[in-house]
Amino acid sequence: MKFFLMRIILILLISGSLHAGTIHGFVREKTTREPVIMANVWIRDTQIGVATNLKGYYVLSALPPGEYELVVSFIGYRTVRKSFMIGADEDIEIDIELESEAILIGGAEIVAERDKRELDIKPGQILVQASQIRTIPAVAEADLFRGLQMLPGVATLSDFSAGLYIRGGSPDQNLILLDGIDVYNPNHLFGFFSTFNTDAVKSVELLKGGFPAKYGGRLSSVLNVVNKEGNREEFQGVARLGLLSASATLEGPWKRGSWMVSGRRTYLDLAARLADFNLPYYFYDGHAKINFDIDRKNQASLSFYLGNDMLDLKQDGTSIGLDWGNKTFSAQWTHLFSTTLFSHFLLAGSRFTSDTRVQFDRVRFGILNRITDFALKGILTYSPSSWHSIEVGFEGKNLNFNLDYTIVDTDYRNTFSGAYGSLFIQDNLKIAGLTLFQTGLRLEHYSDGAYIRIAPRFSVKQILTDRFDLTASWGRYHQYLNLVQMEGMNFADMWFPVDRTFDPGAADHFVFGVSYDDKSVFSIDAEVYLKNYGNIAEYRRFRRADESLDEQTAAQNFLSGTGKAYGGDIYLRNRLGRFEGWLGYSLTWTTKKIAGFNFGDTYHPNYDRRHTVTAIQDFHVNRRWRINLAFKYGSGQPYTEAAARYTVMDPLGRFYDEVLMDAMNNYRLPSYHRLDLGVFYRTTLFRMPTEIHIQAINAYNQDNVWFRKWDTTRNPTTVTDVTMLPFIPTAGISIKF
Repeated sequence: MKFFLMRIILILLISGSLHAGTIHGFVREKTTREPVIMANVWIRDTQIGVATNLKGYYVLSALPPGEYELVVSFIGYRTVRKSFMIGADEDIEIDIELESEAILIGGAEIVAERDKRELDIKPGQILVQASQIRTIPAVAEADLFRGLQMLPGVATLSDFSAGLYIRGGSPDQNLILLDGIDVYNPNHLFGFFSTFNTDAVKSVELLKGGFPAKYGGRLSSVLNVVNKEGNREEFQGVARLGLLSASATLEGPWKRGSWMVSGRRTYLDLAARLADFNLPYYFYDGHAKINFDIDRKNQASLSFYLGNDMLDLKQDGTSIGLDWGNKTFSAQWTHLFSTTLFSHFLLAGSRFTSDTRVQFDRVRFGILNRITDFALKGILTYSPSSWHSIEVGFEGKNLNFNLDYTIVDTDYRNTFSGAYGSLFIQDNLKIAGLTLFQTGLRLEHYSDGAYIRIAPRFSVKQILTDRFDLTASWGRYHQYLNLVQMEGMNFADMWFPVDRTFDPGAADHFVFGVSYDDKSVFSIDAEVYLKNYGNIAEYRRFRRADESLDEQTAAQNFLSGTGKAYGGDIYLRNRLGRFEGWLGYSLTWTTKKIAGFNFGDTYHPNYDRRHTVTAIQDFHVNRRWRINLAFKYGSGQPYTEAAARYTVMDPLGRFYDEVLMDAMNNYRLPSYHRLDLGVFYRTTLFRMPTEIHIQAINAYNQDNVWFRKWDTTRNPTTVTDVTMLPFIPTAGISIKF
């Protein structure tokens, strides 16, 4: 009976497509002709609609002959409506140009959002424009990861960490993509900033859980960062000067395409030299992208990223050298086999290198860690009708790992390699325009250990009204890389692959969501989730003395166990008069059980924060002035309390006291809360649009506790709270040309 019904449905789908028409095209920005990603394209007064892909392409097929009105909308752009007639078997090409929408309300210029409509299944998805990130008050300069930390479901360890802990997952469980390329260490300044220059970024897609079959290799989430393609109409640029760094971004047309180049560097070390003072640290990064529109059916692009941090400290016979960074490149090709068959192929390389060198007197210590990733990816999207599409794709990776130690005069070498391959298929089906099904299957293979894993995915969305809908999602996920990381020492990130001695990690995601959008003043998304983890890895802190540092196995470095994360997020966005922003709330429980940790008992990791509240609000005073506030509250994080002190004797016969720690993370630090304020002023300088900003970080100077330390030289032992950022005023200027 089940197969009979499926055949009937397929017959109806096929028969409905006979003698029907197709409309397709690209959606671009009017002023720059950059593609508009995830724009909503639909036929008015029907349930027929799609969202544009990463190249701004859309196709609506199997349309019965007749007269229609095409509606195209996206956040911050004027909605476009175009009437057209289509006949039987006719193929119509309609490109759309969207113009930035600025509505004057009481003299204030406010970007509006109207006619927004969810046309596919997006569990746990949040879309963020780079312009939104730049309005959030930040220490020294706007930062992508700092902005993402203000979203519900995204936690952080401290003011000094830009790491993303998403719905109970750790940073190594996030798949971070820059133009489709894996980025393995997205941090500057010991984890204080991310490596992404917001002026080079066009859009950011965050999938907090339940992500589809096209993504794999990580257990928690996906962060998809897309760089600008460049202005296809005219040359333009922006230069910024902040408290810490200076940056410039240039873009313009090139033959039948466009280009973009962006660079950023800290300047405090250069300024210190003028004052005859040595500051031995700096970082820099650069983005470059060139696009060529070969013809209507073919587009090609090349993109590059280079980022590096350098510390070279020499004093009194001691030298400390730290050098870490990322390099990426990609060559991409987009081809339309037909109006209903879209393809995208990518050849990419990514390398992360961390080199730590310490020397005092004649004693040398060093660690060199490198991961090199060469990848080939491809996706085909077939859209036989406006209510049905199929995606198939592949991914192949060649991974090489180097981990070298130098201890005194002895060198230890570790080389690992492996090949990762995957195939996926994903089916998207709409029934009566009100129920959406997304079914996917991913097949993965990792060579070292000959692991084969099957990862099914399923999501469903029920549109109850034009404002209210429900979503549910389930998926299986696997991870073949494990990370050794310590807060404040992101430069020393060490990636280890699984091998025959250590199985890949696994996770099951369950997500249920409710969404409401009143189309004018506010929208709200609420989701509850459950993640069950298996074979998650924790780094072994202690090793046997007879274990060699040469040719290590994964089982020598990691212990495995289980875990669970569950909770809920609420995301409320408002657009009321001169006010614009969002309010977020997260409720999270995260537990782990690892043999060899906490005596084998269940414990909470240090990023388990029960309650988190975030608020971002922009107030547009008038055309020139804008005020922004950012507030965050978090209940206390777990920490391990000292239970007692005891006396020990070192090999030289000297006595000193140590602290005996209690059960792992059995206490909580005080709650965290911080208010940041920013004032932005628009003017012109030498006839160029200029924005000046002044910001107050931690405006009321709250002493938020970072960690606690014990002084055993005193009797009784004293406890000191080490706090995070105090009140910090910052300022900056940006000039467009």
